[in-house]
Amino acid sequence: MAEDILGRRCATHDLGSGDVARMVELERDFRARSRIAESTLQVTIPVRFIHIVSGAQGVVTRQQREDQIAVMNAAFAPAGVSFSHDEAQVSEIDNAAFFAMGHGSAAERQCKSQTQAIAPEQGLNFYTARPGGGLLGWATFPHEMAGDPVMDGVVMLDGTLPGGATADFNKGKTAVHEVGHWLGLWHTFQGGCFPPGDEVADTPAHSGPNFGKPADSGQPYNRCPSEPSSALCPIHNYMNYVDDDWMTEFTDGQIQRIWAQIGMFRSRLLQPGVSNVRESALAAPVVW
Repeated sequence: MAEDILGRRCATHDLGSGDVARMVELERDFRARSRIAESTLQVTIPVRFIHIVSGAQGVVTRQQREDQIAVMNAAFAPAGVSFSHDEAQVSEIDNAAFFAMGHGSAAERQCKSQTQAIAPEQGLNFYTARPGGGLLGWATFPHEMAGDPVMDGVVMLDGTLPGGATADFNKGKTAVHEVGHWLGLWHTFQGGCFPPGDEVADTPAHSGPNFGKPADSGQPYNRCPSEPSSALCPIHNYMNYVDDDWMTEFTDGQIQRIWAQIGMFRSRLLQPGVSNVRESALAAPVVW
């Protein structure tokens, strides 16, 4: 049965203005100290699928997992980031309470405490469930991992995986959006028209999310008055709220942020055998 979704809904919380300002300062300092340009970096991130089901509800197939990894790899290829998974390490947990867990709920914490499949410093815990409330998924940010490692990862509505039942959002792009958060990206409409926005120079500020499949010819939509007339809303960006069909790109500025966030908070992903980049080539990790 198809999920009733009106526009994309991501439960990942926005950063407050104080946290945004602090993060911008940390990123700027980190990039100044780092010795490698983003264009030279590559990493392969292990993914552990943890499927929460309720009886026959929520079952995810091997083909869906393989297709989801392929979608993620295609989306993050320009950033030098790829993902791998091992079918032998897939988990399926039959628990009705966990299946309906909400964002930040006691059920979510209990579920993750009992089922976390890989240390968050070493890979991505990828949960599927059916939280309801119109939510497609959520993620934790890199800077949150050290203080609350058990909650680290992404939670996806099962119907958003490729071939799932969630119309307009069943091509695996919701996972790209949420993994973008997990790697440190913010919504392109972060802060609306109020500075500092998402602090990425090549994602024009816009007052709120775009939905559906907006036509390029209909620009500027909800572009902020402070933006030049030539600036178009990022209607094809993975970190907007458009339909899966419309999500096709990360910007160079977002890629720079991904690598700054990995270096600052997820540098243990850059281990020999996992990445072709030695952790020592980057500046020292940052304490949030």
